[in-house]
Amino acid sequence: MIIVVGAGVAGLAAARRLSMQGQAVTLVAPPERQPSWGETLSERGAQVLTRLGWESCLDETVALRSQGRFSVWGNEGLRTVQDEDGQGYLLDKARLEQVLLERLQKEEKLSLRRTRVLSLEHQPHGLTVRLADGTSLEAAALIDCSGRAAVSCGSVAERQRLDRLVAAWRVFDLPQGAEPLAASLVEAAELGWWYLSPMPGHRLTVALFSDADLLPDALSHDGSTWAGLLACADAARVRMESLGLIDQMADCAPTVSAAASATVSHFVEGRLLRAGDAGAAMDPLAANGLATALWSGSQSAQAALALTQGNPEPARSYEKDYLLGLVRHLNAQHALYGREQRYAAQPFWQRRHRPLE
Repeated sequence: MIIVVGAGVAGLAAARRLSMQGQAVTLVAPPERQPSWGETLSERGAQVLTRLGWESCLDETVALRSQGRFSVWGNEGLRTVQDEDGQGYLLDKARLEQVLLERLQKEEKLSLRRTRVLSLEHQPHGLTVRLADGTSLEAAALIDCSGRAAVSCGSVAERQRLDRLVAAWRVFDLPQGAEPLAASLVEAAELGWWYLSPMPGHRLTVALFSDADLLPDALSHDGSTWAGLLACADAARVRMESLGLIDQMADCAPTVSAAASATVSHFVEGRLLRAGDAGAAMDPLAANGLATALWSGSQSAQAALALTQGNPEPARSYEKDYLLGLVRHLNAQHALYGREQRYAAQPFWQRRHRPLE
């Protein structure tokens, strides 16, 4: 038996790939529902969904076909962001995970355990997993897709945080009659950058990404403070005003969530593999998070299966590919932040303009 920990996108992709190979899978995940907010699914991510037989899951309750990406970055002009692979989708991530889990539960090879992992112990030919419900499981291999919690990390595979990024965000119901273009907007500001994106269900995600120590103390309980910061982001402010959401924004304090980049020292440890945010949680600016989660979940499943059959090569290739992708991502991210020089004297931007170590 192979155990997958976590019912996020990476964990569901891993479980699906194993099930497609005829393997018995136990999916361990706590019962708490994840908050619903909007994210971008790139065309590369959509292709992984198709390979997993899940392309039909991107229905109107889950995703909007993107009609464009816009940014104000490097200068005051609003520009269209070109993507060689296509525009992708704007989706409700929590709804996508719900739909994928429902599909998985119909498959005979899946066992779902709604509990938490308390500890892991490596064995010569697998792992022993102790659960919060008082039971223990023996696994031939385990894939940790537990997100930023990364339940498998410890002294051997230390988790390193690369920055202090957080997201102050909220999802708004759009007023009746408002019909915004299904296009996302990213706009640089002194404190960081704003992200606005329509969602299924006639909703809009609004988020300010900044470092935890730079945000005003009142932000988490005072919507007017949050709305006031929008005054420095002309394109985002105009869009909110045109949709009639400025007053709503001032009346509702945002949720502040961790968004820091973090990675582990090892993606493979014996018969344990890490995928999704448990392997590397990256700055969402490049909008590749969901594609990486789907890819790593699917590839780690194939590598885990090979490990149980005595073949370590796919696991080695998986770790190598993940590390190379991580380096490419960090270099591209550094270059993207480097293009914004209007706020170079501000702490948020000074931190991101430093040379990569």
